[in-house]
Amino acid sequence: MDRINIQTLSKIKLDRFDFDDIQVGCNNSGLTLRFGYWQKLSDSDVLKVNEVLPNYLCLQLNLVDEDEDCGELWNYNIVRKNC
Repeated sequence: MDRINIQTLSKIKLDRFDFDDIQVGCNNSGLTLRFGYWQKLSDSDVLKVNEVLPNYLCLQLNLVDEDEDCGELWNYNIVRKNC
């Protein structure tokens, strides 16, 4: 996995989310981002985040879980550009 520094991630600015509402995690594929309580981003928000990431990386939507109590739970994998 390629490196990303915290200064890059701190540049993520979205209308619906403060930086405190963005959680960085990891899985077998590498780094993940979660927005709010597992919320799905709008297409324009995904573009905004992709503009902040290095030009060889992008977000990839990932459905983590779905149940009748919470609904769909989403996060985003940071992956090499293929998307």
